Amino acid sequence: MLKKAKLNIASQLVKSVVNGPGTRYVIWLQGCPFKCPGCFNKKFQPFFNKNLVNIETLAKKILSVEGIEGVTYTGGEPMVQAEPLYYLSSILKKYKRTIVCYTGFTMEELEKHKDPFTRKLISLVDILIDGRFQEDKKAHLVWRGSTNQKVHFLSDVYSDFQPSVHEEHSQMELVIGEKGITYTGTVKEEIINRLNQLINRREIEK
Repeated sequence: MLKKAKLNIASQLVKSVVNGPGTRYVIWLQGCPFKCPGCFNKKFQPFFNKNLVNIETLAKKILSVEGIEGVTYTGGEPMVQAEPLYYLSSILKKYKRTIVCYTGFTMEELEKHKDPFTRKLISLVDILIDGRFQEDKKAHLVWRGSTNQKVHFLSDVYSDFQPSVHEEHSQMELVIGEKGITYTGTVKEEIINRLNQLINRREIEK
């Protein structure tokens, strides 16, 4: 089953410092049922095959990256792909990599899920950040975009971070590559709008 397992991936970032503790490999999954108003990743909401990646191939790629503590799953909605994420997490855990997972589901909703792989995946997660983004509760908090979202420490690995998760905290990361600029973190719209204006102006001037 593992050899056939694949993830439908929207995007990847080899090293990030704003999507969980330390330096992390980030995977954005394609497809989300919630379609929250104000969602920053609207292009990751539709359900279609974006980039199907073999689990074992992806695990080897992640494990080859030096200087990362683990992986962060975001989206999209990771729990829609709980089975392949469980297989990937199982491999990474053997090599002492940590798992951070975002989800639009609340912990209470996840506990009622009938899919056995949802529970299996959660059992391997070190930090779970739950709840749908709510635009009317928008805030700049550690690893979260709105005040309703909660940070659950499911292992003791990052227990030292617990006192700081309620503080206001704004971190934004820009990665410039061949395909353009990737924005991630607690993104401030006014900065993004200004950057896009500058980029569009430069394209026009060429």
